[in-house]
Amino acid sequence: MQQFDHIILGAGCAGLSLAVRMAAQPQLAQQKILVIDKAPKAGNDRTWCFWEKQPGCFEHLVHRSWQQLWVKHPQGALPLKLDGYAYKMIRSIDFYKHGMQQLAAAPNVQLHYGHVQSVDAANGIITTDGGSFQATHIFSSVLLQEPVMQPDEFYLLQHFRGWFIETETDVFDEAAADLMNFRMSQEHGCAFVYVLPLSKRKALVEYTLFTEEVLTDDQYDAGLQQFIQQELKLSSFHISEVENGIIPMTNLRFPAQEGRVTYIGTAGGRTKASTGYTFQHIQQHSEQLIHALLNNQSTELYMPQRFHFYDSVLLQILHERKLPGADVFFQLFQRNPASRVLRFLDNQTNLGQELRLMNTTPWKYFVPAAMQQLRHLRRKAG
Repeated sequence: MQQFDHIILGAGCAGLSLAVRMAAQPQLAQQKILVIDKAPKAGNDRTWCFWEKQPGCFEHLVHRSWQQLWVKHPQGALPLKLDGYAYKMIRSIDFYKHGMQQLAAAPNVQLHYGHVQSVDAANGIITTDGGSFQATHIFSSVLLQEPVMQPDEFYLLQHFRGWFIETETDVFDEAAADLMNFRMSQEHGCAFVYVLPLSKRKALVEYTLFTEEVLTDDQYDAGLQQFIQQELKLSSFHISEVENGIIPMTNLRFPAQEGRVTYIGTAGGRTKASTGYTFQHIQQHSEQLIHALLNNQSTELYMPQRFHFYDSVLLQILHERKLPGADVFFQLFQRNPASRVLRFLDNQTNLGQELRLMNTTPWKYFVPAAMQQLRHLRRKAG
């Protein structure tokens, strides 16, 4: 059995974000690191979008960025004052290639491709169809067992289908993007479209829903077609790429650690439950884990309890559909500075900022949901 100091299970966004940081640390240069995945990633299977003020760890991989964002609703269109934020896009294939190049250049890092047959969390042993490996720490983007849903917990899905469309004439404003455009049917639940221009003649148009059930490809395509014709006023365009995705939106309490296994990515609860945004939360968690490793601290890290509470309240609102999700998000941006909302969604606000934001929500719907979630928390604590 081969011995390592650290094993990273999964070479997706979370695994590579952590592995690249570990490989770059001189203090970890003498520690053996193994990255395990099923197979090399060969295609651009998704895009990641996020916002930040300062250049991040992967700034050189940013494919496009926008300093002007819009939130659009049948009631009106809001231009968002970003106060220094930029909305950024990274293509997954660029991220994968960069990550693998960095790992290949690190003499203390090995890659192993194979199917995992078992994980012994207590002893830090992973067995694949190509061998067994043991480590002091295992960082896994795959849950060893699914957590059990409790009656007070919600499990919605952010599911989407995006078309990269190209036109024969200049159509798009390259400097501005639609963060959320709710000017489409809400028959299936909270639904909106991202419009991210890549040039004057190319854009990613992504139909996104926050609901319990996914749609068929035909339903996504019909929604996209209708939006492009009615909202973008385009009758002629070419679809160059298609992407699909499903992201959990849940207030399930994912375990941070199990034996020698520390969970990362969505498996570690790093998907923002109320929005589905994951990339920046993974980066924050990766930085925290590196700090813990360098200082011999515990890697069992949780997000602050109050943000879990806020997410639970919003998930309950979306689940019950007493207030349309389109109205929830439009009013949130309409009644608050965009920078405050973005910081809140990044779990970076303080309590005073959060109270000011909460004061702008429709109390008729949010107070009962908040009281119910508080009762659930007290019951769990008792």
